[in-house]
Amino acid sequence: MTIWSSPKRPPAATYCFSKPVRCQILLPFDEPDFIQRSILPSKGGDRWRERFYALKAALQNAPRIMLDELGPLPKGVDPYERCNLWLLYTALACGVDKVRFVCLWNGGGGDGPGGTAHMYNEVKWAVLVHFTYWQVL
Repeated sequence: MTIWSSPKRPPAATYCFSKPVRCQILLPFDEPDFIQRSILPSKGGDRWRERFYALKAALQNAPRIMLDELGPLPKGVDPYERCNLWLLYTALACGVDKVRFVCLWNGGGGDGPGGTAHMYNEVKWAVLVHFTYWQVL
């Protein structure tokens, strides 16, 4: 199980930590920058920050930071979209048959690039490619 933590996703992470599910957090920025850019601007940001720290404390491994893992952000690339793709590809590396995508979302357009709508569409595309590939064979 791989989770990218954002102010809108900790309930899923909280559930996974309460079950025997291996979890990891992938962050688009280093932790202080992530908290400033993604958590504190949210409604109830201070509460979300405390939830983030509680989830982080329960991890077996430290959160992974995109800059450290993938290098500098290419010019013109949105960091949240890149993080969504990193999250998806990390999960797919375990085997597409092992990936389960649970999406709690109202179906709206989202609040900017790299949001839930982007992730949903990327997962749909990945699944379509997988099933098309197997049907051709």
